[in-house]
Amino acid sequence: MIRVGIIGGIGSGKSFISKLFGYPVFNADNEVKYIYKKNKKCFNKLKKKLPKFIKSFPIKKKELISAISSNKKNLNLISSIVHPIVRKKMKNFI
Repeated sequence: MIRVGIIGGIGSGKSFISKLFGYPVFNADNEVKYIYKKNKKCFNKLKKKLPKFIKSFPIKKKELISAISSNKKNLNLISSIVHPIVRKKMKNFI
């Protein structure tokens, strides 16, 4: 099986190009949005680590932005919780 990775910055056309392939596509951005809306386990972990910022479920993007703006190290903390969930979903997709 051939796997293709499409990477690029915000607004670079990743989604547009992936649609041209005409095959199922794993979209990490969409998975993260879904996790923030539906994954209570992720919410609980983030709330435990960032109680000043993460207030209620579903996770709100502005709360995450506020946490990152407050301390740049919080980006790594958030990533350490969210990225393993995304990787697991990607492995299941593949």
